[in-house]
Amino acid sequence: MFALTKNKVVTLLSAVALFASLNISAETLRETFSAQSGGELYLRTDVGRLTIDTHSSNEVILEVQVKGEDADDFELTHDVNGDRINVYGKVEGRKGWGWNRQLKVEFRVTVPKEFNLEMHTSGGSIDIEDLIGNVDAHTSGGSIDVGNIQGDVTLKTSGGSIQTEEIHGEIDAHTSGGSIRVTMTKQPTKDAELSTSGGSITAYLMEDIQIDIDASTSGGRVRSDFDVDGRVKKQSIRGEINGGGPRLELHTSGGSVSIKKN
Repeated sequence: MFALTKNKVVTLLSAVALFASLNISAETLRETFSAQSGGELYLRTDVGRLTIDTHSSNEVILEVQVKGEDADDFELTHDVNGDRINVYGKVEGRKGWGWNRQLKVEFRVTVPKEFNLEMHTSGGSIDIEDLIGNVDAHTSGGSIDVGNIQGDVTLKTSGGSIQTEEIHGEIDAHTSGGSIRVTMTKQPTKDAELSTSGGSITAYLMEDIQIDIDASTSGGRVRSDFDVDGRVKKQSIRGEINGGGPRLELHTSGGSVSIKKN
């Protein structure tokens, strides 16, 4: 049976479903926490896809779906410390490569519009949309997609791509194994640094954007649709676009860099 220990009783939305022919169990759990604007959610899990949405209510709604032959090995706990909600997902007895092949976990969390997030997953993608607050997101095995964030974002993945759109704050993003796509349709007010060790970078920028650009690659070419006042070489560009402004750094060790007009 799926193991669950926590400070509050979890409402089970559906009982464990057993499919004899496939020997698969599935369970969906739901918990609601009181929260205030400006609070924080800390979520760390050994496995799972994380999807974060927002709403106008002063509460955090946590939904977790667990399925697979090893569902009973997954343990979920949580606690509340002031205005911070902590959620932990742990796989008991995980050993060696392939430990989670028979386990699929999906987190869907809805938080107040103004909230801060710190997310860690060792085995899934992270999607965050429409938030006023700071975001710190890390995954060891998936992509990260964030959009319409009014706050600073830190994004790290070891095995997937990164996509950012309409981030109104500082950006620090790095992937060791994927491509990066960044979209800016409004004038940025803070610096942004995006880098990858194993993929290409594409930046879509508003036509009249004012930035200082620093773009380079060790394994491809750098191309820009914009006129750059500075140093332009085959594998690097450094200078001002439209008079300069906040700094945009784009660096890759294994692909091309494209700077396009949006």
